[in-house]
Amino acid sequence: MTFTGGFTPGSGASNSLSLKEFAYSTQYRTTTAFTDQNGNTVQAGSYVICDNLNTEMYVDLKWQGGLSKLYVQFEGLTTGDRRNLEFYSYGNVDYSGSGRATSTLTPATAPLRVLTQNKLSAQAIVVNPVIVRVKGNTYVRMQGLDEGGQYSNVLTSAQAFPVVDCQ
Repeated sequence: MTFTGGFTPGSGASNSLSLKEFAYSTQYRTTTAFTDQNGNTVQAGSYVICDNLNTEMYVDLKWQGGLSKLYVQFEGLTTGDRRNLEFYSYGNVDYSGSGRATSTLTPATAPLRVLTQNKLSAQAIVVNPVIVRVKGNTYVRMQGLDEGGQYSNVLTSAQAFPVVDCQ
């Protein structure tokens, strides 16, 4: 899904940067199916955000043009509450057209903020958590800034991430 407008602090719409597609995951993946707070079944193998633990989030992104910063917006499925975060800064403008960005979501914020130490990641280590409480679900939106500080289009996840407490 693609939307126009933006949530980044850019100075206007970019004519040169276009986000094409993204996939996201975390270090936490369920081993068994579970029922969420709305009675929906979340399949085994689903990625989750552990709200009570640091959660590494990975975003595999494809784009056209020069990408200098990547922003994420989380929107609660039920509440509609939104949190905007700088997810990754590329330093130099990246024209490669694809890459993986990694950032850490801190505990008790699901997803209110990220740690400032963002980094690129080649391989994710997946941990199978024990889910002790289902808290909600959040949609993920991505938007970038080009070399001139202008914002790209917005990409939105097709489904919401489960947010849970883990042990």
